[in-house]
Amino acid sequence: MTILDDPAVAAFLDTHSNHATGPRPLAVFDCDGTVIQGDIGEAMFYRQIEHFHFRRSPASVWPDHPRRDELERLYAELAPLAGEERNARNAYHAFAEMLLGRYFDQIASGAVEKACADIVRLFAGYTPAEVRRLADEAWEEEFSSQPGRVLLGGRDLPRGARYIAESVELIRALTERRFDIWAVSGSNKWSVEPVVRALGIPAERVIGIELEVQNGVLTELTAGPVPIRAGKIDALRRLTNTVPLLAASDSKNDIPLLLYSAGLKIRINSRKRSTAEFFSSAGTSPDATWVLVESPHIME
Repeated sequence: MTILDDPAVAAFLDTHSNHATGPRPLAVFDCDGTVIQGDIGEAMFYRQIEHFHFRRSPASVWPDHPRRDELERLYAELAPLAGEERNARNAYHAFAEMLLGRYFDQIASGAVEKACADIVRLFAGYTPAEVRRLADEAWEEEFSSQPGRVLLGGRDLPRGARYIAESVELIRALTERRFDIWAVSGSNKWSVEPVVRALGIPAERVIGIELEVQNGVLTELTAGPVPIRAGKIDALRRLTNTVPLLAASDSKNDIPLLLYSAGLKIRINSRKRSTAEFFSSAGTSPDATWVLVESPHIME
């Protein structure tokens, strides 16, 4: 049995079996934890640290870092060094921990929007073409790695993302029915593009955190609404007035996006979080418009 056999999904697909003419309906999917098991934005952040892909000191991009002076000193020590020599230094491990610690501390405190935007700001100084190349490389490495763990800055971090079968099946079925499918993510846009490209979703239908460009170079300023929580709806509305007929996500942060759907709401419980807590946060109860995928299948 696949998600396409779920009665609500089957009825939905049957209702929308023929859109050969007229406006194309809309479906939206979160990326991390929904289309893939894993977080491609975080994976790109980890890889940036591993390969020291910085054009500007993180201390200048994160002026509110509580240990900014120390972060600047470590960056200045490490920047002139090559890969193996740099990564063998105690200073490198301290530098990595200062970046990772700041990110995870903000996530834990509930400052999710700022945390996610901050790690995107670290690409300031690159051109859009350069950062897209880094994103392609990050996804290729992440997808080709066996799922497991890796140590960075003294932290045990996940590696090896995989597609979630239920989302892939839905995207393919919706594509056959001429839906316009959008990926709306709180990760940076460039990291999501290669993930969904393989599923037929073009870059112009990918929403993620972006940076303003000045003289052809990315600045540390975010462009437009940060697509986190209700910001996902704001970002989507800037590009299309069409209300989605289906929305899919794994996270309670996406409750506003899920409730924005005029049709089905698909919850992919890839992180094994409490369903009762999810609906308590949503202030609602599951009804016929909700499809709950409690044990999603990971594609190998």
